[in-house]
Amino acid sequence: MASALVELTAEIVISHASSAALTKEELLETIREVYSTLEALEKGGAISVGEGQAVISVKPKRGRPRTKAPEAKPAKVEKVAEPVKAAEDVPALSFEEAFQPDEVGCMICGRRGMKTLKKHLFTEHGLKPGQYKRKFKIPKDVDLVAPKYAAARRQMAIDRGLPEKLAAARALRKKKG
Repeated sequence: MASALVELTAEIVISHASSAALTKEELLETIREVYSTLEALEKGGAISVGEGQAVISVKPKRGRPRTKAPEAKPAKVEKVAEPVKAAEDVPALSFEEAFQPDEVGCMICGRRGMKTLKKHLFTEHGLKPGQYKRKFKIPKDVDLVAPKYAAARRQMAIDRGLPEKLAAARALRKKKG
């Protein structure tokens, strides 16, 4: 039978993983961090809280009686000194790593292998492309799309005759207007 700490760790990690995409390494690290934090809390030890860490709340499953923890001293929370430079200001990927011919990567979280960044930036980081470019001083003429992907899409549009159809539609609109 699994210990209460293992069960609680599993619940917390499952809840976190259901709302965030995690790699195998990130998942294992999250499990280790959550377990060690819960273990320290149980023992009444000190817990360091770094900048950018989230507070985790756990709701017990329905129908399961909530066990009361033995009376212990409240855990001490130590404030960690702020780093000289905020983690958000330091890119996870360099410009060269982030903008490859066949893929683009996010300089905020380090995720790679994407064809476009716009949706990722908005859904994961709440940023618009212009904000992202200003934050990392990316030139305005650099697209947040992998160049090979953009070229393939352009060629597909040409093959389907879209430029001619667009020109014909514009000419028709100009005649009417």
